[in-house]
Amino acid sequence: MKLEKHPFIQSISEERRDVILGEIEVIELQQGDTIFREGSRSDALYVILEGLIAFTKVRPDGANQPMSISGEGSFFGEVGVFTGEQRALNASAKSDCIVGRIPENTVKKIIEDAAPQKKILDSVIKHLKTTTSRYMEEVTRKEKLSLVGTMISSILHDFKNPFSIISLGSHIVQERHGKNDPTTAKICTNIEAQIRRMLGMANDLAAFARGDGEIEIACVLMEELFEQFREMNAPFFQDERVTVEMNSNDVSLQGDASKLLRVLQNLVGNSIDAIHQTEKSGTIVITAIDKGDTIYLSVSDNGPGIPNEIQSRFFEPFVTFDKSGGTGLGTAIVRSIVDAHRGHIIFATSTSGTTLTIQLPKEHKGS
Repeated sequence: MKLEKHPFIQSISEERRDVILGEIEVIELQQGDTIFREGSRSDALYVILEGLIAFTKVRPDGANQPMSISGEGSFFGEVGVFTGEQRALNASAKSDCIVGRIPENTVKKIIEDAAPQKKILDSVIKHLKTTTSRYMEEVTRKEKLSLVGTMISSILHDFKNPFSIISLGSHIVQERHGKNDPTTAKICTNIEAQIRRMLGMANDLAAFARGDGEIEIACVLMEELFEQFREMNAPFFQDERVTVEMNSNDVSLQGDASKLLRVLQNLVGNSIDAIHQTEKSGTIVITAIDKGDTIYLSVSDNGPGIPNEIQSRFFEPFVTFDKSGGTGLGTAIVRSIVDAHRGHIIFATSTSGTTLTIQLPKEHKGS
């Protein structure tokens, strides 16, 4: 979009437009470039000519909370210019962008016209609505997570004794019969492993609700991790409608094996659920690839794909679609584990299938 064709510029009277255009600086931005930071002086209004601008707010823990996104034809930064207050949000380029920077003094000249005043008022109302909506979503999310954390802590307390009795029973059976019966020994070992798994899943959920992302780093051999995944998730491999293939490719990395197992369980479980929504049989392929300093771990399926309605919020807590069960926390926990490993997770999806790709550093270099 050319600067003179922007709706905000078009709202300026023709006799003043040429003068105003001469005072506007056109800026090209690359994805990730910062336009202004929260708390900085409000010294300009910006019009978006190309691309997307993301607005975030710094949370108490130092992370950036997404608030809203604006695209071509809109404008931003006007509130602080009129109120004289510091910037309330961070603004950065979500994609490669071109924006027009209108200095504070020029903005004050523009608002002498009635039409731009109406444009600015409409924009202020829109920003307030969006920001309020995001704020309420964040408050609701935190309240839900707090409730989940309290509930899980109570469950762990209540389950402590039953799990101890089951573990003790398994240990006694193994001591009496395991030496002469390999099958019994293996079953008892699996019982112990599944108890640890259930406790680990509950602890992971509680840690996620607290915002705790600690991991225990050790050498992880993907072949062993995949075999453990197979043993602990036998129903996945016994499903008549789904074939699960695993390719470890002799890959290894430094990471938290129990947490990475949780990632696979959630992603493969989601893929199986998606395939079951169709009437066809499906295939899930788990692949690990060593690309130097980075390990690529992918989970691909030929299911119906991730619904459009949730793609933009796929990794957010409590996001689910057309599922009778589940908490909507699975993919959010996956992302938190990947983040704790200092990795990244992306997905590609269509009506013929979905591939989730996790990029993990091969070596964990500490903080």
